Amino acid sequence: MTVTVTKMPGGITQLFNTETGRVTYKCKSESGYMLIEAFGGIVKFHQKGSMATVTGHLTSLDSCSVLKENDPNYKNALSEIIQAKKQFAQNKSEMFQKEIQELEKKLSLL
Repeated sequence: MTVTVTKMPGGITQLFNTETGRVTYKCKSESGYMLIEAFGGIVKFHQKGSMATVTGHLTSLDSCSVLKENDPNYKNALSEIIQAKKQFAQNKSEMFQKEIQELEKKLSLL
């Protein structure tokens, strides 16, 4: 069995089982939001350890709820997703810049 682990914005981790095609989104922070097409809206992870699971056409939620576009909290959740993605991108950029600088320093010493 092979599981691919991907860190996502907002403290959410995606686990993908390559054999079964099962995708699990797990909340690593106290709460988080993620736009997941399979659920037709924004999944709100209520607590640490919450999970949303997708396998083919079957979906399940554990300590999560789905906000649809007509939900009064949808706009706020979407704003939080945008902010989390911006912060995630900034952190990744800084990480790669640091790695590039270390490699350039190593190259200059050769």
